[in-house]
Amino acid sequence: MRKTKTIATLGPESWGREVLRGMIAAGADILRINLSYVSLGHGYDFLAEVVAEARKIAHDLGRVVEIMIDLPGHKFRLGEFIDRKVKLGDSIELTSKVILQDGQVPFPYEDYLSLMRVGQEIIFGDGIPRLEVVEEGSKVVQCKVTLAGLLKSHYGLTARGLKVADLGLPSLTKADHLGLKFAIRVKAEQVVMSYGTSAKQMDTFIKCYRGLGGFGKVLFKYELAEAGNDLEAIVSVSDGGFVGQGDLGLSVPSEFVPGEAAKVVDAFRVAGKPCIVGTQLLTSMKKHPFPTHGERAGVHYNVLIGATGLMVSDETSMGEFPVEVVQILVRLINAAEGITSKTARVLYK
Repeated sequence: MRKTKTIATLGPESWGREVLRGMIAAGADILRINLSYVSLGHGYDFLAEVVAEARKIAHDLGRVVEIMIDLPGHKFRLGEFIDRKVKLGDSIELTSKVILQDGQVPFPYEDYLSLMRVGQEIIFGDGIPRLEVVEEGSKVVQCKVTLAGLLKSHYGLTARGLKVADLGLPSLTKADHLGLKFAIRVKAEQVVMSYGTSAKQMDTFIKCYRGLGGFGKVLFKYELAEAGNDLEAIVSVSDGGFVGQGDLGLSVPSEFVPGEAAKVVDAFRVAGKPCIVGTQLLTSMKKHPFPTHGERAGVHYNVLIGATGLMVSDETSMGEFPVEVVQILVRLINAAEGITSKTARVLYK
C-alpha cells in the first residue's frame, strides 16, 4: 500500500466535476486550495461548492480525500501598472509612491524598500526577470536589470537575503483571517501557514485557528531560508511541515533547494511528524502528457529522503493534463517506494 500521499491543487482546469472525479479515482489523497489567488472575501462560496462536490465524489468512489487550505501569508507583490518587457541593463525604479514617474514600478511596501541594499538581487515571479539594487532609498530604490523578461502587475517580489522578520509584521494578514474562517466552514483537515519565519509566528497562527474553532492539522510551509534559524522550535509547535520548493528557490540559490528540503523533511521525521514537498515537481506536464526524466528523478529523490506527501500545483490547477499528472505521480511514488531501504541509504546518505 502506498505510504506517500499525493496532494493535487485545484484551479480552473481541475474544479470541474469530471476532472475532480478523474483525479480522485487516480489516487489524489488530498485536494489543496491555494487562497493566494482568491481576492478578499470573493470566491469563497464557489470554492465551498467545489469542496462539497469533491467530498461527494470521494464518497461515491469509496475513497477518503482530505481538504488542504493554503493561506496567503505575507507575500510581497508589485502594484498595478502596465506590463512591460525589460531588457538587460535597463534602469528600473521601485517606489512606494502613489503617483508614478516614467520608468517607475509600484511596490507598496515602504518598510521593505527601506531594507534593500546596494548589490542585493531582486527576483520577480518564479525567477524572471531579475534586478540588482544600485541605489538605496526609503521611498524609491534604483535598480538595473540583470535578467530580461516580462514585468507584470502583482508579480511577487523577493529581495534575496532580506529578512522578513525584520519588518515586524503580524503573524496573520486580513486575508489569513478570512482564510481560516473558510477552512473551518468547509471542515478542512489541513491548514497551511505560508511565509512564516518563526515558531512564535506559528504558535500565534495556531492559537488563532483553534480559537475560531478549527480542528485540522496546521502545517508550517518552509519557503523562506531565514525560517531555518528557528527550525527546531518550528517543528515542535507545528503538526507538520511543507517545503515549498518554488519560493524557497527564490530565497536561496536553486542548487541548495534539494538539500534544504532534505534537512526540513528530516527534522520533521525525527519528531515523528509528516512533511510534504511540493511545487514544480512535474512542471513540464502543464503542457505535455509525460514528465521529463529529471522530474521523475526528482519525485524519487523526495520519496527517498522521507517526504510523507508530494504536492503538485500548477500542473493540476492550470495544466492541460490534471488527471494524467495524478496518475503518473502515483506511479512514480509506487516505483520509488519499491526501492529497498538499503539502496536508498546508498543513494541518499
